[in-house]
Amino acid sequence: MLKMKFVGAIEGVSGSCTWLHHTDSDTQFLVDCGMHQGNEREEWANSQAFPFHAARLKYVLLTHAHIDHCGLLPRLVREGFTGLVYATRATRELTELMLLDAARVSGMFTEQEVKQIRWSVLDDDPGFKWGRSIRLAEGIWMAYLRSSHILGACLISIGWKVNEGNRSICFSGDVGCQTDENAYLPLMKSGQQPFADTDYIVVESTYGGRVREQAYQNSQLRLARLAEVIAHTLFVKGGKVLIPTFSLHRAQELLMDVLHWMKVNLPASRQVPGHNGNDRPITANIHAPLGHAVTQVYAKHLCSTSPNGKFKYLNAELCESLAMHADEIQAMLQRLVEHGRFKAGDECYLDMTKPRQPSNFDADIVIASAGMCDNGPVVSYLERWGSDPRNTVILTGYQSGGSKGAELMQRASLSSLPLDSLASGQAEVFDMSPYYSAHADQQMLLDFLFRTDGYGSGKPATVFLNHGNPASKYALREAVRQRADSATSQDRKIMDVRIADARWFDLDTGEPIEGSSGQAELLREVEALRSQLRQLTVEKVNKDSFTASGTSALHP
Repeated sequence: MLKMKFVGAIEGVSGSCTWLHHTDSDTQFLVDCGMHQGNEREEWANSQAFPFHAARLKYVLLTHAHIDHCGLLPRLVREGFTGLVYATRATRELTELMLLDAARVSGMFTEQEVKQIRWSVLDDDPGFKWGRSIRLAEGIWMAYLRSSHILGACLISIGWKVNEGNRSICFSGDVGCQTDENAYLPLMKSGQQPFADTDYIVVESTYGGRVREQAYQNSQLRLARLAEVIAHTLFVKGGKVLIPTFSLHRAQELLMDVLHWMKVNLPASRQVPGHNGNDRPITANIHAPLGHAVTQVYAKHLCSTSPNGKFKYLNAELCESLAMHADEIQAMLQRLVEHGRFKAGDECYLDMTKPRQPSNFDADIVIASAGMCDNGPVVSYLERWGSDPRNTVILTGYQSGGSKGAELMQRASLSSLPLDSLASGQAEVFDMSPYYSAHADQQMLLDFLFRTDGYGSGKPATVFLNHGNPASKYALREAVRQRADSATSQDRKIMDVRIADARWFDLDTGEPIEGSSGQAELLREVEALRSQLRQLTVEKVNKDSFTASGTSALHP
């Protein structure tokens, strides 16, 4: 028997952790072991006792490097875990960076505990390919499939023998937003779907109740809006542009978008009569100490290929957008990390500040951590530039309530004009966060669940919804049921949709092992009402904002 218990991300959007026990081989393991983030109640959970004995676990199967999926791995080691953590090479290297940074910042665990994690890197095997089965124990195996969420991210399929047949369950991790039809963000190629014959799918529901506007799924509109704001600030107002950023993934996306502006839009801007300073050198600086190390990992792995010669991760449209080959993009990233400067065109430069170097107030554009503006280099830039109305702050990610970024977001939401006058006495603020969310919205989650790309098996699946606020889960459950009622012959058949709770489930039979379903349902309904009350407050500050994560952020 394979049984499953959700440990984290049951009531919210962090702390992802699922405990599985294959009784036939007595193999216990986890899918993810994430840190709880957000309010004090959620963070309090990080110090509570695990429901399992860490020393009895043989594996952790890690989906990706965001801290709400990997952040308690060092604590697991402290409590006796000596097993292997399975991950891609990119996820391993990014996770180590994120955990070492968290050890220094949070003090919840030590750098030594981070370094004691034992890794098994899937794609170090020369024969690696997405979807290949890897044995975990007698009668149970796993396979990793590509996600488009961040570099190295995956969904995980687990299969096991049941009597004379096989069963399988797929864990989505965080579902990315890139599709074959529209890979609109710059870095990642499209994600993959669960196997067509899977019996269960565990899917996140972060944006299970939201549908992203089409305008925010258009790369050309994003690049045009960014170009408009930068050109107006630099050449009309004569100011500077500050872009707060999360160090993991968002900083690298913005680097590419600013590079695109330099290579494509800046030459055109220099030809417009009446713009000030058209011919002077333009410099964009990336100032993110953790982001410097993260960019080094991207330099190594973003353009890597599988044995069949296809890119593992890279969105090939980036090459066309930048008019650069993949090896040129890789060399550019390496040059930034090693030498700190890349000439992007005639009289324009990308710079990267190394850790412990001072702020560069001479730059025209600065991409600076941290994304919520409460700490890191961005603080010094806000102090120097924030009271000058010639300057502009561009927000590109989630801002938690009470943060400096949330205060800036509120100013942005109050602006009714596309470009304010110079009379405000403060830097202009623009909210571009909806353009950069790396999470699938409701429609994309539905496609993730129902699409089989022609590999239909006719086998109905059961869906578990976790990793989302209760209101989002209930909205997604209703949307799944409606889609199932009108499903086409090409859609996966879904026979049941369940909200994840803390009971054990027998995955051989699909039934809960313990607890009253009526009581569990009542508790979920109560929590849904509580969540809706909390969201009313949050949405006043961050309405319609789509996210991306760094060390301190939940979601990119």
